[in-house]
Amino acid sequence: MHVVVDASLLAGTLIDAHGPIGHSYRKRLASLVGDDLAYVLRTLTQLEVLAALKRQLRNAEELGRTDITAEFCEQVVREMSGWPFRRIELTQPMVIRIWELRNNMSPYDAMYVAATEQLFADLDGQVVLATADRRLAANPGLSVPIELFEPPTP
Repeated sequence: MHVVVDASLLAGTLIDAHGPIGHSYRKRLASLVGDDLAYVLRTLTQLEVLAALKRQLRNAEELGRTDITAEFCEQVVREMSGWPFRRIELTQPMVIRIWELRNNMSPYDAMYVAATEQLFADLDGQVVLATADRRLAANPGLSVPIELFEPPTP
């Protein structure tokens, strides 16, 4: 199955790289993708992951946690260039679709939906949007299949 991976899923995987969430997400994503391809949005996904890392680092510093450090975040940032994903470019049809979805979701979420819709049409429906964002997954305006990744229960 071809999979469009949103930043919420990648950030969760990267931030908890050695923990149960990261392990669970990586294992499930690998199983979902199989021999097909996983896709990210060229610029948007990286910027959203950077924003999530910044939030997590700030929260960790405020709470005195030592599991998320500036060095750890810098390592994740350096590793982003080697992600094994095919990058999707924003197209004008996607921009139009993002605007059409404005009443149901943010432009950021709509970008993932528009990219998934485009691939869904190009690949005869063999595409799913993978997210860890419950709000996005529950959105009534979705026209593509969603795989919601949730943290494992203890």
